[in-house]
Amino acid sequence: MLSISNTVIDDVNELKLVGRLDVKAAREAEVAFAEAANQATNVVLDVSELDYIASAGLRMLKRLRSDVRANGGTLTLKGVQDNVMEVFEMTGFAAMLSFE
Repeated sequence: MLSISNTVIDDVNELKLVGRLDVKAAREAEVAFAEAANQATNVVLDVSELDYIASAGLRMLKRLRSDVRANGGTLTLKGVQDNVMEVFEMTGFAAMLSFE
């Protein structure tokens, strides 16, 4: 199960993801990510409470990154847990994402 909340301040939309970004949550994430990219130039994903990410979640991140960059913005992830970072590193996503 995934919970997504967002806060928009100026040109930054911060999304907080809590739970698991798996195939079941991918559609919800896709909608939330598309809205986030349209609401603000820059997007920050607070993934400090994201326990798991599947390949479907990685696809959503890749699409979000493309949408944000197309709008001239940046995508930043913060609070990445070790097990999620391990997935990013194994899949090459760590090299294409920005972290704080």
